[in-house]
Amino acid sequence: METLYRKYRPIDFDTVVGQDAIIKTLRNQIVKGSIAHAYLFSGTRGTGKTTVAKIFARAINCPNEINGNPCNECPTCKSAIEGTNLNIVELDAASNNGVDNIRKIIDQLEYLPRDNEKKKIFIIDEVHALSGSAAQAFLKSLEEPPEHVVFILATTDPNKLPETVLSRCQKYSFKRINIESIVNYLKKICDEEKIDIDEDALTFIAEKSDGSMRESISKLDRVRAYTSSDKLTKENVLDILGIVDDDDFGKLAKAVNETEIETAIKILSDCMERGKDISQFTNGFIWYLRNLLIVKDIKEPIETLNITKTNFEKLKSEAELISKDVLIYFIEELSKTVNLMKYDENRRVILETALIRLASPETNFLESAVMARLDNIEKEQREGRVYKVIDKVDTNLKSENTDEKKGEEAKEEKRELKLTPVTMEEIEKVTDNWKTIAASTSKIFRTVMMDSKPIPGNEKEPGFIEVQVNEKGTKFLKKFDNYKEIETALSNSAEKIISKNIIFRLVLSDDKAYVKNTTWKLDDAYDKINMNVGEE
Repeated sequence: METLYRKYRPIDFDTVVGQDAIIKTLRNQIVKGSIAHAYLFSGTRGTGKTTVAKIFARAINCPNEINGNPCNECPTCKSAIEGTNLNIVELDAASNNGVDNIRKIIDQLEYLPRDNEKKKIFIIDEVHALSGSAAQAFLKSLEEPPEHVVFILATTDPNKLPETVLSRCQKYSFKRINIESIVNYLKKICDEEKIDIDEDALTFIAEKSDGSMRESISKLDRVRAYTSSDKLTKENVLDILGIVDDDDFGKLAKAVNETEIETAIKILSDCMERGKDISQFTNGFIWYLRNLLIVKDIKEPIETLNITKTNFEKLKSEAELISKDVLIYFIEELSKTVNLMKYDENRRVILETALIRLASPETNFLESAVMARLDNIEKEQREGRVYKVIDKVDTNLKSENTDEKKGEEAKEEKRELKLTPVTMEEIEKVTDNWKTIAASTSKIFRTVMMDSKPIPGNEKEPGFIEVQVNEKGTKFLKKFDNYKEIETALSNSAEKIISKNIIFRLVLSDDKAYVKNTTWKLDDAYDKINMNVGEE
């Protein structure tokens, strides 16, 4: 049985889908007889480059062309369709990319077309795959070919071609075919082939083909073999093609964003049990997150995403649940995961580890991860779940014995901080162990502290360290009333390392002391820090 793609491959310009501007231009050139000596067709896979090149080649030599279309009835057209026309030479540069292959073409240039046809046409597919020396050998012939020669080059990656080749061609960029056009063409095929299938299933096939008509038809060809009587549904398509539904990706993104590790791993496990490919799953999830990011950042993203309006509205509602910084962090981390999976047999373990890491952002100190956590905290504050910093110890304490002095006003006890002299060597030891010291702060502040820079005080005040907080950390810390809890934790942690007290002071990025180690009074320090105190 002939495959659907070969059976329904366009044979004239009228049946080409989604490339109207290019088709109109080429037909006008045929009608007017103004044929250039070289053309370059570029675009993603399955958008019609090679198909249009073959139709165009037939139209150039067809003696009975009709409004720029080949008649497909004359001996010239029929021999071209059958692949026996000696005036149309095709070369697949992906597998014939050497100098010798190009020389065979160059040797044929001087021969006039046979059978009194107008032109000798060379179609070179995947031309970007030509070796450097082959491309150089081709340049002279491409620049000044004989009058009876026409080159039609096709490529999916024009950026790999030398500028000297690009400048010698008329360039036509084939765009991705929109969802509506693909679905309509698939409906036409289903009607003629008597394939009973839901429109939702056809739409899903079109969306998962990334604008490629060939890919869409190939997927439909696989699906139609599933049943000869029952109606095909979207669920059938998911099972047959092994594609993960966006609903699963939406649930996974929600679980990871809300740090529900167990739910995230269960979703992955369920998909694997249904026979989904782990690499395809990961790439599909990245693509889904990319769509969410596009929805958040572009005013009219439907054309960019190439999806239906219904699916766009669904994506839009899901994108509101996750911030932009979180999405960027997820995409970056999963992209690294894809690269790791290429070189390791335990691909599922790698992906599970990545999902756990994404659902536990406190374990990651990358800038994108920090911003993701800040966004989540801001969201919790907007929802009323506000963090409160508790002052564990105050420098001026009021002692009250309710058993012995009930009803009496407590006496205020003045306490004094005892600052032990610390050498510069010991302070350097503190700065060398800064990550460990910063990790001692509470989970809320830990990452901000790790990204901050400790600067030792001057020699006159060797027991002080200023902690320079960057702009992002400053933005976060300003949500809180004071920083005594942070300074206390830093002091206690540093004391464990050098067995001496050190006073820490946070300096925010908008403080005039920022990036500059300034001298400040001990009395001010006593009011700003929080650490163990001794009796007067």
